[in-house]
Amino acid sequence: MCAAAVEDGTVPGLVALVATGGQTVFHEAFGARQLIPRKLPALADTVYDIASLTKAVVTSVLAMGEVGAGRLALDATVASLLPEFAGPGKDRVTVRQLLCHTSGLPAYRPFWRRAAEAPAERWAITQLAAREPLEYPPGTRAVYSDLGFILLGWLLERTTGARLDVLTHDRIAGPLALAATTFVNLADPAAPARLLGDRSVAATQLCTERHRLVLGEVDDLNAAAMGGIAGHAGLFSTAADLGRIAGALTAAWRGEAGTAAIVERDVVRTFWAPSGVPGSTWRLGWDGPAATDSQAGGRLSRAAVGHLGFTGCSLWIDPAREIWIVLLSNRVHPAPPTDDRFRQFRPALQDAVVEALGYDCS
Repeated sequence: MCAAAVEDGTVPGLVALVATGGQTVFHEAFGARQLIPRKLPALADTVYDIASLTKAVVTSVLAMGEVGAGRLALDATVASLLPEFAGPGKDRVTVRQLLCHTSGLPAYRPFWRRAAEAPAERWAITQLAAREPLEYPPGTRAVYSDLGFILLGWLLERTTGARLDVLTHDRIAGPLALAATTFVNLADPAAPARLLGDRSVAATQLCTERHRLVLGEVDDLNAAAMGGIAGHAGLFSTAADLGRIAGALTAAWRGEAGTAAIVERDVVRTFWAPSGVPGSTWRLGWDGPAATDSQAGGRLSRAAVGHLGFTGCSLWIDPAREIWIVLLSNRVHPAPPTDDRFRQFRPALQDAVVEALGYDCS
């Protein structure tokens, strides 16, 4: 199936990893990590821009740590922690609502266009996100929002006194001995070259705004304008590293001893429980499978959690069955697709994996 997706042009290349019972049972690369200006193969340890998976495996996990330590309350108002978050109705918005996409904020704004004129683009974008008016009453419905996670990243930096890339290294990558998981700090002109020099890295778009191929720096334009370090996007990782994160979170959810304790059992269970908003599949920083036509497929438990990334990446975790499935691809290379083949491929792959592991629909 993976080889066929490369052959028919659904993706240039991909890396898939499957684990069950805490053990990796499949980890292979297919196709190319780059097609232009020359073709380079995808490898099992190729580093991918995982886009919005950043929301789940960084921002949500860091929030779990703060909640577990008693330094952050889910029902605290955002304005009490970020006074810059001001405007009609915003005094009622909570940290929980940012995490489950029910804050009232819109899905997206191209803040990078306006921030490009500012002397400090990173802070210009957070300020723009903080001033953005709400589009609906908080808590009434779910609208997936990059803005909410831009603000969550800023909130975590404000409350901890450390930048997201430092927090990620100290609290996630370091404790789990992750080999390649990192943000690429674009304020350091040598950072992309260091990433490319050390690793096989997948290219993303031939970007019309940047007038070049995006390689070794974040694809998302708002995250790029924030220097590559943001709460909604910007992380680079490998399938093996994401598998280690999934394993640590699953072990915590199961209450197993002897694992890297990056989160507490009760906290991860709280974050992975349905938000309770009618019609929403969102948890706190993570998604759950939809009842029908889910990008998770139809065979994972409906209690599974996961997230997708625009670049073509996904992570799904079925903690009760102790299964996780990592799919890393650069479907946007050299340009985002105009058909829905990838949307058909991703759930089909997950279904095939779960069926191969011997599970039926549930």
